Amino acid sequence: MNKKHVTIYDIAREAEVSPATVSRILRGGSYVSEEKRQRVTQLIEKYNFRPNAAARALTKTQTRLVGMVMADAGNPYHSSLFTACVAEAHRRGYATMMFNTLSRPEMEEEAVLRLLEQRVDAIIISGGSIDREALEPDFVQLLETAMKSVPIIAASRSSDERIFGVEVDHEGSVDLAMAHLLALGHKEIGFIYSGAHNYGTKEKLACFRRHMEAAGLPVREEWMIDVVNYSCEAGREGAERLVRLPSRPTAVIGMNDLVASGVMQGLHAHGVRIPQDISIVGFDNTFITQILSPQLTSVGYDYNVYAAMLMDAVAASISGQRIGQNRRVPAMLSVKETCAPPMT
Repeated sequence: MNKKHVTIYDIAREAEVSPATVSRILRGGSYVSEEKRQRVTQLIEKYNFRPNAAARALTKTQTRLVGMVMADAGNPYHSSLFTACVAEAHRRGYATMMFNTLSRPEMEEEAVLRLLEQRVDAIIISGGSIDREALEPDFVQLLETAMKSVPIIAASRSSDERIFGVEVDHEGSVDLAMAHLLALGHKEIGFIYSGAHNYGTKEKLACFRRHMEAAGLPVREEWMIDVVNYSCEAGREGAERLVRLPSRPTAVIGMNDLVASGVMQGLHAHGVRIPQDISIVGFDNTFITQILSPQLTSVGYDYNVYAAMLMDAVAASISGQRIGQNRRVPAMLSVKETCAPPMT
């Protein structure tokens, strides 16, 4: 390799590791085997390699390109947000580049590094590590590296004053769901959830428990079912666990539309009628709520407003404006066909 043109990808290829591993070693990150660290370090010394992120930060040239790092493009929440962001970015004269990380930390790192190589004007991160209650040290180091070159916008809550966050209103979402179920007369309510390490899940569960306590209703822990992820398959797993219990709630809240749809499928397979035998509410109000039968009642958000708030933050950050730290996208209840008063 010509020493003048060596990149992080050249180092990774010759060392037979991922670019994210090289980046982690350059930042002094942990969770790298000593054998890999030695291989990479020897090549860094051999080629006198120095990362050029700081040099890129000195340029004033804008590419009119915004990068998006999304945890799961197959999840209709993320795909809805990305579609809205593409339209809003285009309206403002920007192009977008999206990386789907499958919620894997090593793919998050590589996505950010690739976007830095493309010299994007800003990076929006949605889901994955950014949603955790406590950010992992390696992810914090990755953000520090990126912010030397470009602004970072979180489609989430931000705990760093240098990162502007636009988050959905998790507590407000539960407020709407619980108000609807309680008004219908439900007193026995379960919650099928995932992501207990994420701040949004913690907020939703805490708000649910507050509503139950305020209504003088007990929380049945066996009806608080933690599933493996945010997928339809996880919802079916939750339904299987629910139907094996000695008694069932009259209403269930699903962590998102995918989980709620899986719950519906699982219950239907056991002859449980919705909403006659059990009511279901989801979150996100994505397009799948309308193609389910019955159509799913869900608490969601205006994704066009969400995208506009994110692009406002992108534009302000690029121009160096101070715009605060966090804003919330208001929640809206969409009543469809999966809720009814409990059978007496």
